[in-house]
Amino acid sequence: MLKSPSLRSLLPRLGIVLALAPFLLLCAFDQPFFDDFRNGTWMREHGPWGVQLWLFRTWTGRFTTTFIMTVLNPVAYGWLGGVKLVTAGLFVAQWASLAHLLRALRRLPLALNISRTQAGWAAGLLLALFCNAAPAPFSFLYWYSGAIVYQLPLISLLNFTALALRVGWGVPEHRWRWATLAVLPLVLALTGNELTLVQALPVLALLALGLPRAARPHLALWLLVGALATTVAALAPGNWARAAAMAPPSDPYYTWRWLVLVPRAVLSMSLFLLKPMNGLSVLAAAALGWWAGGQPAAAEAPAGLPGAMLTRRQWLAVGLAYGTLNFIGFVLFRYLIVGAPLMRAQNEILLVLLFSTGLLGWLAARQRRFGHASHTAQTAAPQRPPQPARLSALPKLLPLAGLLLLTALLAAGHVPEAWRELATSAAPFDAQMRARFAALRAAHQAGIPRVTLPPLRLPYGHVLVPLSRFSRDIEFDLDLTTGCEGNINGVMEKYFEVPDVCCDPAAPTLPPAP
Repeated sequence: MLKSPSLRSLLPRLGIVLALAPFLLLCAFDQPFFDDFRNGTWMREHGPWGVQLWLFRTWTGRFTTTFIMTVLNPVAYGWLGGVKLVTAGLFVAQWASLAHLLRALRRLPLALNISRTQAGWAAGLLLALFCNAAPAPFSFLYWYSGAIVYQLPLISLLNFTALALRVGWGVPEHRWRWATLAVLPLVLALTGNELTLVQALPVLALLALGLPRAARPHLALWLLVGALATTVAALAPGNWARAAAMAPPSDPYYTWRWLVLVPRAVLSMSLFLLKPMNGLSVLAAAALGWWAGGQPAAAEAPAGLPGAMLTRRQWLAVGLAYGTLNFIGFVLFRYLIVGAPLMRAQNEILLVLLFSTGLLGWLAARQRRFGHASHTAQTAAPQRPPQPARLSALPKLLPLAGLLLLTALLAAGHVPEAWRELATSAAPFDAQMRARFAALRAAHQAGIPRVTLPPLRLPYGHVLVPLSRFSRDIEFDLDLTTGCEGNINGVMEKYFEVPDVCCDPAAPTLPPAP
């Protein structure tokens, strides 16, 4: 029975579903947080278009994601539950975008022979590895503003790259259609956040080197539109105000940051990879890519596409692009904030690193297999004598060993935490937050000047509900601050228009929201 191909594929797929399911299901209990309320308040104060200009002048040049976080923010219209749909939709879109790019790679002369189903499950496995090891899963998956700033531009970059491959190696008659469709995700990737902007640079450089001559006019269009969009974003006065606030000249390393930029970026990346979950997940992605590239079908080109070997120059370009893609984020943050990347940015860095490492592993294994097959055919070397049974059984044991190691890795990360939170804290969190919002609305309608609320009373919190009382290794504590001061308290005051919002551990539990 275990030799059945359907059963052998069913077990890994079931594992992927079990690894991803809790993260997606937790979206059903999501609630808005901090910037979600703040952006909604600003839009009400300045209007849909006034808030764009105000933020452009005072805080940021991310004009695409700023528009989405304000005008398209469900919290701005009082629909607090809308964040559940948005975060769930982005989770599915991230999965689909990874699969879209994997599927689009079949158009290359390198001929990644992968079906839609295979691309979907491969993307799911990479996403499961990421969710399991993400440095700060809340700020990437469940915080509406964080998901818009970091997920949406990355989704756009993945889809732009997939569309660019269609332009280069797809049906010639459809090139301008795909090139035009690629403009929007390119602009969003370049202006959505600075990290995705710098990650897009090696991608564009690799496309400039690899695209066939017939696609040069389309590349010129992308470069022109991208340069204009980036210039508008970079010239925003708010960018410089934010940079000054994040890295003031009083920082001891500020003056000399150029001198120590690369060494300190190397240090940041080294410390990032030395974290067990990060480093082991990257190794797992490389091993999975190598295994996939070593399969017989991986060295066969789809019908109508010839197989090809990378030249030494092409390998150099791929290696340089891979290194730049995964290192440039550390350089960016060492320059902007004179420190390691923010935890919420490390999420995106890790996902890009896992995906690109898996592709590099596949490419290396496929080239090795394809090259070996070509060399054998050319030299017509005699067949090797049969190996002893104990050695010939080794390749059959490797997938099982890899599956066991992958299972152990997933069991040691966020996957069990997400299941635990889903079973113990997700529903109470959702109910307590809705009760809190109902109390604040009632206080505003009654004109009550001060509301004292209880803190969140939950048995556990880390993935969806990061609380400092359960873990010190979190980026945000999303609960109210004890007393009447604190950033979250102030945001609640402005959004719900209640003069004073306080938190007291002795306060009685709120009645359920109607």
